[in-house]
Amino acid sequence: MAAGIRLRQGHVTGGPELKDEKEELPPLREQQHLARQRECTEQILAAGPRQHTLATDAMTRYLVSWRLKEAMRRLLQAEGDITFASSVLVLCAAEGYEGSVLMDMGLLDVTVSDLSEAVVGVAVRRDPRFKARVLNAEETGLPAQSFDIVVIQDGLHHLQRPVQGFTEMLRIASRAVIFLEPHDSLVGRLIGTKWETNGPAVNYVFRWTKRLVQDISCSYLGRNTFQNLSFSFWHHNVVLARAGQRLGGGAFAITCIRAVKAFMDFLLPAMGNQFCGLVIKEREKEGET
Repeated sequence: MAAGIRLRQGHVTGGPELKDEKEELPPLREQQHLARQRECTEQILAAGPRQHTLATDAMTRYLVSWRLKEAMRRLLQAEGDITFASSVLVLCAAEGYEGSVLMDMGLLDVTVSDLSEAVVGVAVRRDPRFKARVLNAEETGLPAQSFDIVVIQDGLHHLQRPVQGFTEMLRIASRAVIFLEPHDSLVGRLIGTKWETNGPAVNYVFRWTKRLVQDISCSYLGRNTFQNLSFSFWHHNVVLARAGQRLGGGAFAITCIRAVKAFMDFLLPAMGNQFCGLVIKEREKEGET
């Protein structure tokens, strides 16, 4: 564990404190699910960060960072008062790669979190630039509007209640929410994974649409309180990596992949296998609560 870092539920290296309330244990089935998820992540990272998070070649870095970079680019473009100084919380962050991507983009105040204390320690050792916390993404215990932006990449479908994970993001974000998950498209349903098995953890791959994001956000936030800028797109790390290798793996390969992705996203965006939930909350008028 990095020197000077004390890990506990909700607080590690800074940020909003939890309310001082008596913690109640979740129901047995939920405890078992959380235990399996924690065990799975700790097994995966027992030997340290995964290889793709340490890769230095341009192709791998482009493929594994493109989705989050594109989502953040759209957010920054759409909302002028969201800046590189805005505070960001990344939930279900494992070894914290998404936090590194955001900091490499120029974000200055990034906190990563995970359910496992040991895994959060791996994240901090891999990249000491960001802050870190131990959090359950479904019930963080954080005060409302604790961070400007809340992000999850490939984490909601690991939760027992993905929709609650999304509404928890809406609760603790003051300005915007970004999540990256599978899209509920015809292509996704035909060729996508339905049940994902990682060691002791078996997760149903919950798929999303812009309409679903709209319905949940309306129910949770109310009328005329947000913008839904969610979008679907084509992206598959494994398939694109193989194609890139056949093209030499260098700058020419990346240019070709970018062109193919742009063409598919222009021609058939609704059929894309990937989805970005992007919700921007309207600023509360003075005097509103």
